[in-house]
Amino acid sequence: QMKTKIILLFIVIVVGISCEREIPGPKCCACLEAEGKTDKYIYPVQPGSSEWEKLNSHQEMVNVCQIPIRKLKSMCTVGLIDTYLDYPLSFTIFAFNNTNEGLQQIATEFNGFSELLRRNDCATLLLQRYRLIDPANINSMLDDIEIGFYMQKIQFMELTLGFEPLRNRLSSSECKTIMEIGLKNLEKKETNNYGNLSLTTNIYLLTKILELEQYPSFLEYQKNNPHINLFLEGNLVYFDYVKDNLAIKKICQEYLKK
Repeated sequence: QMKTKIILLFIVIVVGISCEREIPGPKCCACLEAEGKTDKYIYPVQPGSSEWEKLNSHQEMVNVCQIPIRKLKSMCTVGLIDTYLDYPLSFTIFAFNNTNEGLQQIATEFNGFSELLRRNDCATLLLQRYRLIDPANINSMLDDIEIGFYMQKIQFMELTLGFEPLRNRLSSSECKTIMEIGLKNLEKKETNNYGNLSLTTNIYLLTKILELEQYPSFLEYQKNNPHINLFLEGNLVYFDYVKDNLAIKKICQEYLKK
């Protein structure tokens, strides 16, 4: 009988340890972050590989990018963000009439993004990732492809931070942080000869924050410039950077002083 009790106790301990390993809690995620690690998903089939070349349709590409459900549900939010930022089909965002439709499509077809949007801390932690971005980093890159991917990743982050299902979770203090970072990034992009699209996605994020905050000066500007409504819907072509950037910057700087 004693032997039976010892065996049962051993089984309980082993099961308990297994459960603890399989279901990481917030403390586990905090540990990973503290160590500078991420539990992001590594896509088994990557663009440029022979396996990728064999895929015959967009849907087949989508299918091989899905995260296995068991892993998906246990991933830390930061891991999901890193996985999303590496999404091989991120160009989908520009394949529609506007970037909001593109992001909606990614949320529909990619389980990693739809899961990310369910997380209450998705906006806060994506902001943390945006804070680490430095547009001037391209100066230390020798490869044009690497530079292109880096620029694209910043665009992707800015458009996603402005995406309403995520943006609407930002607090006023987080909005102010984005405004500060966004203006600094914009200045660095101009200094380092970033293209028009990179400048526009930056301005887009700033205007989406002004819209969320219902900032009076911006609402007045919006009323006098109806094309801004189309721009806020993700129609990036409706913003003339050369003509309109100074006015938006001035409103952003005024917002930061409030």
